[in-house]
Amino acid sequence: MGFIGIICVIIMTITLISIESKTKRLIQEQAETNRKLEQLLRKERFTDQTGGA
Repeated sequence: MGFIGIICVIIMTITLISIESKTKRLIQEQAETNRKLEQLLRKERFTDQTGGA
């Protein structure tokens, strides 16, 4: 593997690490959104059960 091959491997590694970190961040944001939606649904159900107080 020549010099160009080593550079390509380094660039691909950096790209993969970048994609992985962005994916983790997106998963965390989605989990937070899901928690907020779940809280809203619980409030809606509670309001429905208590007669719309």
